[in-house]
Amino acid sequence: MSSNHSSCVSPDSAVHAQLHDGIYQIVLNRPESRNALGKEMIEGLLQALDEAVNDARVRVVVFAATGKAFCAGGNLGNVSERLSEPASADGRDPIALGNRLYGRFLEQLLACPKPTVAVVQGAAMGGGAGLVCATDIAIAVRDAKFGFPETSIGLVPAQILPFVADRIGVQHARRMMLTGDRITAEDAFRIGLIDYLEEDAEALGARLDQVAAALKQGGPKALAHTKNMFRTVFGRRDWQDKGLSAYLDAASDVFAEQLRSEALEGIAAARERRSPVW
Repeated sequence: MSSNHSSCVSPDSAVHAQLHDGIYQIVLNRPESRNALGKEMIEGLLQALDEAVNDARVRVVVFAATGKAFCAGGNLGNVSERLSEPASADGRDPIALGNRLYGRFLEQLLACPKPTVAVVQGAAMGGGAGLVCATDIAIAVRDAKFGFPETSIGLVPAQILPFVADRIGVQHARRMMLTGDRITAEDAFRIGLIDYLEEDAEALGARLDQVAAALKQGGPKALAHTKNMFRTVFGRRDWQDKGLSAYLDAASDVFAEQLRSEALEGIAAARERRSPVW
């Protein structure tokens, strides 16, 4: 591979990753499903992020997406298959294990020693908005939309809640997650969910170039140390190192319980375009 330009993950896969001049771009690449977070997508994100962390040439990690949407959130198109999966060898619910996989990706993203940037167009919902919140810097075009619709279909924002609350504050996260409210990019900018708001795709690209150039000016070790200092400031070390994983383990069990009960009606109602009967 060239030292300046290399493709690290197949362009035909759910996640396409490419390194160019120190910028490692991880692209969600299932536009036909609005880049929903199925198992293949999450495993691709984990692989790409691991490659970025372990490649000394990578200075900045950028998350982007193909198609009209950044990410629609969790994949609910195969619910019946997921409900019929047998329990794992240790007896854990396979739905909880699948949900927890995305949490592991977000934990690794939070711990990434290199600066991370999200570039958002279209909708970023549920887990997609959670990904945005877990990055260091987020840039969005004006037509982007953000929301956490899980409770509206009887689910819970299990793996993303702490990352969202950390980004925008507990009260903004509580309001959005309890109401299922969808907000504009302008409102997302106002509450700090995104850092830069751009008018169109051209301005979005220009802003990314500017931000990436500024990040590449920093010393790699200085950036890594600074990121770690933010992770552990104000007594957060124990939470980040121990509490977060235990929290996400428990949250995955709640998610599985909801998907096997209340969410069955919520998902059916959404598909039939009616109000759920709770």
